[in-house]
Order: sequence, then structure tokens, then C-alpha cells
Amino acid sequence: MIAAWGSRGDLQPVTALALKLKSIGRDVLVFATPPATDLLQENNIDCVIAEENVTEFVESMFGGADLSDRSISGFIKLARFAKEYQNSPDYVATQKADMKRGFAAAKRFKPDILIVPNLLYGPYMCIAEALKIPVITYDLQINHPTSELPLFTMEVGKVPGFLNRSLYRIKAMVYPKTIKPKFDMMRGICGLSKDTYADGTPFKVWPHDLPQICAGSPTLCPQPADWPEQKYMGGWWLLPDASNYAAPLELVDFLKHKPVYIGFGSMKGNAEFCTALSTLAIRSLQLAGTRGLLLGGWAGLTRESLDRSTEEGQRLYDWARENVFEIASCPHSWLFPRCAAVVHHGGAGTLAAGIRAGCPTIVCAAQGDQPFHGSLVESRGIGRYLGMVGSKELTPENVAAGIKQVTTDQSILTAAKALSDEVATEDGTANAVAFIDRMAASFAYPWPIEDRQINAN
Repeated sequence: MIAAWGSRGDLQPVTALALKLKSIGRDVLVFATPPATDLLQENNIDCVIAEENVTEFVESMFGGADLSDRSISGFIKLARFAKEYQNSPDYVATQKADMKRGFAAAKRFKPDILIVPNLLYGPYMCIAEALKIPVITYDLQINHPTSELPLFTMEVGKVPGFLNRSLYRIKAMVYPKTIKPKFDMMRGICGLSKDTYADGTPFKVWPHDLPQICAGSPTLCPQPADWPEQKYMGGWWLLPDASNYAAPLELVDFLKHKPVYIGFGSMKGNAEFCTALSTLAIRSLQLAGTRGLLLGGWAGLTRESLDRSTEEGQRLYDWARENVFEIASCPHSWLFPRCAAVVHHGGAGTLAAGIRAGCPTIVCAAQGDQPFHGSLVESRGIGRYLGMVGSKELTPENVAAGIKQVTTDQSILTAAKALSDEVATEDGTANAVAFIDRMAASFAYPWPIEDRQINAN
């Protein structure tokens, strides 16, 4: 059984892992948040759909915020709003209902192994302890202490290396306090002690010692040498290429121009954020003198968001009508090989698709793990990291210069192709399955494991 929380970018890797497990004869049940559960259903993967809808979550959390506001007051306003929302009675009630639903689904399905994400659905690992089965946790980021890398929300190389572990120590003091109430709720639902594991050892929210997979590419970012044996980075969990995608004829025709892709995935904000992001994207393409393809996503990139009350805004709108193709969604694995470059927020899934396609990359981060990913792109010479949306550094002029550079600099083009070839040799889902079986059969969990035969392949 796999638990999954998030948007399409979060559920695509889970779908890939589920398909791999099914291909070797495993029975798989996924408990996941809509609306991206349609991806599971399309691939005939049994799923139990959570009550919480991630679209509504993102709209409630960020729909009224301008994520391009990098001022101190903007950060404070966003943090306060997020805290109030997550502590609201309706949100807490939904979380509790889904915890009960997930536990009930597990008791019906009777899994031999539970696989859960560390972020947001981390408390679901308690189900394994209650059912006396192995659990494997997973992340799409580098989410375990190491002296080699900073926190996954920070740029690589921005702080002295000797501070890396100190940053994790700070997180270990702060993060558990914010997430502990959810663990207390889930442990209560599962009938477990809130303070100790079944063997009497102290219960630890984070960093836990349980087996953990980072579904990231060791080619892009090698696994830290100081990770223990039960922590593993085995490669991205990627769906098969969408070779059967039926693209609109207008899109196929436009792609003959080898446009530059710009998309910001599930980044969601208010109308001001949408206008700022759309203006940045279209103005950058205009200044670079290249045709572009905007993928709307939750960010809502579109020329219709431009401020046409000014002559400049109207001119930009007219230019976009002739030079920019807009589409709401499209499989990245099909689209990216047909683009000259990809400009995006640096989300894990989009980053993986761009690198896999051999595309030079420009990262314009908005939050979370995106600055970390952008700094990796810069350090590997496969593109540029231009800063955070709303920062002084991220201007249409700088993005345009970046587009010109990554599409003409032979060293960047060569590096992008070489990294793509290296990544192609990874089999992240196969590596994950082997690790899952090995840990399930050998790891000493702090609770008794029922005598079940683990079929290690």
C-alpha cells in the first residue's frame, strides 16, 4: 500500500512506482488526494481517494497571496495565513477523517508493506506499526541530515559546508513541533502510544531512523556518503514516455519552430501573482526574440492576464497572439524533446522531465525545494538559475539573456545532452523496489513484524 499527497507532479512518481510493482506481480493499493487521482485510475491502479482535495488546499493556502511579493511583510502575511488555515477546524476535521479513511483502507487491504511520504502524509507511517508490517518512507527531495548538502529549501554552496549539519539540527528542533499534533492524532487513531514505539524506545518524528528513499537522481546529485544504510537515493520514479499522446494539430505545427517552454506547474497565487508571472514569461520571450509555449497549469500563465490598460501591455498582448502558443496541460515527456529550452519553477517532476529530455534549463524558483534544484542546474552547467520570482534579480531582461545563453552556448547544450544520457541509464523504480524488499526483509523495526514471507526480487 502506498500513501500519496499532492498535485499531479507528486502523484506521477507514485504512479510510476505502482506500475513497476504491478509489472512484477505485486498487488498495489494507493491512498491519495484528488484531483490527480485520475492518473492512477487511467493506469488501472486501485486507489482510495482522500477527502482532502489538493486543488482546494492550494487555493485556500495560496489563492489569495501574491507569491511574487518577497517583502518581509509579504512573508509574514503568507506564514500567518498558512498557520491559521492549517489550524482551522475544517482543515483539522478533514485531516482526521482522511487518517481514519486511510487506516480503514489499510485494514481491509492487509498490505505486507506500507510506503508513505515524509512530508504532509508522514503520520501515515503509524499505520505500519499498528498493523505490524514494515514501512518505507519516501521523499522527492534530499530530506535527511548530511554534512554534504544544505536543507533542500536552500541553494547549494550558499552557506559554508561546515554549517550544513547545524541547519539540520535547527530543523530537528523546529519541524517536529509543527508536525507532532498530526502524529499524535494518527497514533491515537491507530491505538498507539504517542511517546514510544512498541519496543519502548522513544517515538521520533524527525529525523527518524526508518528506511527512507529519496526518489531523486544520483547522477544529478550524488547520494551523500554520510547517509546510513537505510537511507537511499536510487533515481527518479518516471512514467513511460507518453508516445501515444494525441497532440492538437495546431500544437504540432507550432512546435516546428522549436519554441522555448515556460511553465510554473502547481504554483498558485492571486490575480496579481498571475499577472506578474504571465508578464515576466511573455516579456522575456519577446526580448529574447523567440517563440514560446506557455503551459498554463495552476499558475494560470496566459496573455489574458496581461495589463492591457497601457499601450505597452496591449503591444505585448498583440505580440503574444502571434508568437506564443498557450496550452492548459501536456505530457512533459512528449513535449520537452520538441522544445529548444525549458523555463520553469524548478519543481522536482518538471526538473526531471527537462533533464531527461536533454533540454537546457532555466529555473525561476517560487518556493520550497526549487532554489535547491535551481542551484544544481547551475552547478552542473546544464542551464541557469536566475533567482526567486519577485526578486530584483529575476527580470524579463535577465530571463531573456538566460534564454539566449542556454539556446546558443555549446557547452550548456553539450552538458545537457550528456546528463540526459547518464540519467537514461538509471532505473529509479527498479532500484526502489529492490531497496523496499531488502529493507522489509532485514531492517530491525521498533515494533514486532508479523511473520510474513517477503518476496525479495
